[in-house]
Amino acid sequence: MTEAGGNPIDGLQGGERAEALATAMAGIADMFEFLTDDAAGSAGHDDVSAGYRALKERHSQDFVDIQAHGIQLANNIQAGAGEIALNDVESAESYETPWDFGRDINSE
Repeated sequence: MTEAGGNPIDGLQGGERAEALATAMAGIADMFEFLTDDAAGSAGHDDVSAGYRALKERHSQDFVDIQAHGIQLANNIQAGAGEIALNDVESAESYETPWDFGRDINSE
């Protein structure tokens, strides 16, 4: 038999790890801009400076997107873990064990 399920504790821990990663990436877009600006200013040659400026133009939004995706990933993992836990609670309320069934038979 194939089973499906999830462990809300593992999911929450995964979400916390993803959140830590997203936090570590906070400011990556600003750092990229700072580094490319610094490299362009220190290049000493117009063609090289232009290359760094073009790199910044081309990829700045990518770094902004990376930050946003990291935060969204952490939120999604944690929300999924919460939904698993909620589903478990709701299912447990209506779950009947074989022992519960036996009590119903004996009480009749």
